[in-house]
Amino acid sequence: MSSKKDVLLEQVIMQYLKSKEPIGSESLKASCHMGVSSATIRNYFKTLVQEGWLAQPHISSGRIPTYAALKNHWIKYIDPKSPCVAQNLESVRQSSYKHNICCIVRFHARNVLKDIINIQNDFLALKLERGYAILSYNASLERFLHELKNLDIADIQKIAYQVRAKELLEALSNAQEGEMAHFCISAIYEMLALTSNEEVFLDIINGYIFHKLQNGIYFEELLPKNYLGIVQEFRTAQGQSGHILVCGKIDRDYVSFYNQLAS
Repeated sequence: MSSKKDVLLEQVIMQYLKSKEPIGSESLKASCHMGVSSATIRNYFKTLVQEGWLAQPHISSGRIPTYAALKNHWIKYIDPKSPCVAQNLESVRQSSYKHNICCIVRFHARNVLKDIINIQNDFLALKLERGYAILSYNASLERFLHELKNLDIADIQKIAYQVRAKELLEALSNAQEGEMAHFCISAIYEMLALTSNEEVFLDIINGYIFHKLQNGIYFEELLPKNYLGIVQEFRTAQGQSGHILVCGKIDRDYVSFYNQLAS
């Protein structure tokens, strides 16, 4: 793809993300200042449609970016390996609702497993650095837990998810109750109508998604088509830290969303 077509495609995507309206050749010519005529832009449009990067909803309308174009755009512009930095949780709330993007923040406070106490072969009490978690007694689980002593609860939760130790995962999650924040859950309600995999939705709401996924950007391998999810480290100017899941439709303006968080 030529650099000129690259620029035109990026301009269409950026305008569309802001307006959610098809982009015509005249409006694109006025905004991109490339010194090309409307006719030349229409020729590029035709080629981009043939290549699968743009679509034309109606014969008389402008063009909109396809799913493939938006997916490539966000892979290029979002770096999930870098921390998401926000002024505070209020800035997350405001940006989340303004852009109709769901955000789940899971705070990390070190909480080490110090000991496992067998209570008369009826229960296992997990003595944590901060508090306790109670489980039904199981000899195999007791041996397994002793191998996890001195690990942080976040690391144990990831292991519990991998081995499908549901009761352990729930107990540890309860021990961290109050350390999650949810914003604009309604932005992902429509996902339930697009997929039969309700487990993903519940994993997001309950925060289990953080045990399952590494930092990264996720598309149809996890979510219904036309959605994306971003897992990354999270920090605030007040010193809070943890992880954040940013999730919503692929045509939301995620650049503007992140810019508002940091401003």
